[in-house]
Amino acid sequence: MAGLGLQLRIWLSRHFRRTFSGLYSTLDNPAEIPVQVAAYHLVTERYIRKSDSVLDVGFGIGCGLRIMVEKAEKLSGIEVDRKTVRLARNAIFDSRISGFEHYDGYSIPFKERSFDVVTCIDVIEHVPDYLRLLNELCRITKRIVFLSTPNRRIEHTGVDGKPKNPWHIREWSYEEFDRVLMQLGKNYEWNFLNGPWEGPVSVSQRITNATIALTPAIIIC
Repeated sequence: MAGLGLQLRIWLSRHFRRTFSGLYSTLDNPAEIPVQVAAYHLVTERYIRKSDSVLDVGFGIGCGLRIMVEKAEKLSGIEVDRKTVRLARNAIFDSRISGFEHYDGYSIPFKERSFDVVTCIDVIEHVPDYLRLLNELCRITKRIVFLSTPNRRIEHTGVDGKPKNPWHIREWSYEEFDRVLMQLGKNYEWNFLNGPWEGPVSVSQRITNATIALTPAIIIC
C-alpha cells in the first residue's frame, strides 16, 4: 500500500478515511509547518524542564525534536512510518536524542512513566481509536502529555462535515475536544494557537476567532 501513488492514496483516504488514512507519510511533503513549530516552541517554553526526558509521538520530519533539544536532557521519537524512522536514524545526530522507533499507532514500546513529557503534535486527528492512544500517552508519562490538533473551522470542513484534509479522520471544535479530554479523568489546562497555517502564530489561554489549533496539556502529576 505504501508504494501507491500519492494521488491514489489521497483518493482512497478521502473516500475511505478510517481504512486508508494510514497511507499518509510526512515524506510526501517534508516541510516545516508554522503552526506545528509554534506548538513545539510552546511546550518547550512552558512545560519542559532542563532535566526532562521527552518522547515525541509522531515525530515526522523531526523539527520538534530539534526545537525541544534546546531544553530537554534526553529525547526519543516514535513514528508509524518506517521510512521516516529510517531517514531520522541517518539524518538526525545529537547525543541527547537517544533513538527513533517504529510503533503501530497505538501500542507505545515503553514502560509506564518512562518520560517526563510526551508530545503528540498533529497526530490524534489521524487515529481511528483516539481514546486508546490518549490513554497510552498518559500511561508512559510522569508529568505532562502535550497535544496539538486542528481546531475544526468551517473553511477547513467540507459540505459533508468531514475535514477537507483527506488524511484527517476527524477534527474537533474546542467544546468537542474538551469533552474528549474529560473522559480521561485527568487534570488538564488549555492553550490555543491563533493565526493562519502559514503563520504568524500567537498563543493564548482562551479560544479566539482566529484559533487554528487546540493545544491542551494533560497534567499527570
